[in-house]
Amino acid sequence: MAILHSNLETDLRLAAIIEREIHALLTDQASMRTSGAIDFKGDVAGMGSDTLRVRYAGLDGFDSFSATATENTDVAETALTDASSDIAVVRAALRYDIGDLANLTGVPGADIDPFRLAGSMVGSFEQYFNGLVATTMATATANVGGSGVNLSVDNWFAAMAALEIASVPGPYWALLFPQQLSDLKQSLRSENNALQELGDVQAQMKIFGQGFAGNLLGVNVYTSSDVVTANAGADSAGAMWGQGALGFAIGTPRPLAGAGGEVRAAGTPVVVEMQRDASAALTEVVGHAYCGVSLIEDDRCVQIISDR
Repeated sequence: MAILHSNLETDLRLAAIIEREIHALLTDQASMRTSGAIDFKGDVAGMGSDTLRVRYAGLDGFDSFSATATENTDVAETALTDASSDIAVVRAALRYDIGDLANLTGVPGADIDPFRLAGSMVGSFEQYFNGLVATTMATATANVGGSGVNLSVDNWFAAMAALEIASVPGPYWALLFPQQLSDLKQSLRSENNALQELGDVQAQMKIFGQGFAGNLLGVNVYTSSDVVTANAGADSAGAMWGQGALGFAIGTPRPLAGAGGEVRAAGTPVVVEMQRDASAALTEVVGHAYCGVSLIEDDRCVQIISDR
């Protein structure tokens, strides 16, 4: 009998070997937190409350001068307009358990181990944050588009017009569901030369890294699969907003004395701790983060509704 690989698989050969590198499964790895689109309002650590209040007053031109009837007309008082918005910081967490046998049989430096799981927590938090942003922007009062229709260039101009009419200063940002972006690009193709005078918008809508889709007519466009549904799940609730519409706050836990298994990822509020369950020969990898996102000024944001 010929010596074949198939004959040797039962004893002398492996049915399969594994590649030395662990690849991450395809997921939405964009981060709105670091995009500059969401204003960081502060850290509630040591502040005596889990809620941060953003205060506003009608200053610097909110109220206009008016001409008096005569030079000695008594001027009536103008009441100062004020407002505030609260950002509540809450805990989010994720836990993995890995057994000692799974750990010790892994390929050194290129497999699943407690430290690789700890590093993965940062990306998991960013996805949670994106979900907070998507949920928050869907609470905006103003909206353009419509249920069951594709997102079009007309809808895009309508969203920009809504912000401009409300005197919202730039820069402008937008977060769309991937299908919304695809429909918008299709609509751009049908515009022929109508947008040539506004610049090469097709060239601006290049393929970038995950999340950032380009700049369209001065609006920085991002996409995320976390964009929430509207109208009983039939539509997507994307949004366009001006700087200052959305804000977030965090809470940074104090370092624990003697916590040798604690890892703090630089540039994020994520804290990862490792603890042993000796009786089960397990290492528990637990990530914690304290964060909140709020719609700070409703007039600075407009929902973009189109089919899913």
